[in-house]
Amino acid sequence: MSSHTTESILAGLGYPDPLVAARQQARMILLGRLARYQAAIRQIETVQGESLAEVQAHYVTENQEDFAADDAYLDWQWYHDAIETIETQLAILAAP
Repeated sequence: MSSHTTESILAGLGYPDPLVAARQQARMILLGRLARYQAAIRQIETVQGESLAEVQAHYVTENQEDFAADDAYLDWQWYHDAIETIETQLAILAAP
């Protein structure tokens, strides 16, 4: 049986402090989400053929119901907001 501890394993991986390891792991998770959300936005832009601002203008000004367009806009807005949140979280993790 080996006498490894969490701390010794993390130190062997180059993390002298468990908090440093946790920050790095959180950063990697957030970067993965960020990439996934950015790809989703690019896909919506390709399908819609417009930018978020253009779709938002149609969503706000037109008085006709287009449920598919509305759903796409709401998804798009959710991804946009999630990206902003992730960028804020990444900045916090990067702070000393």
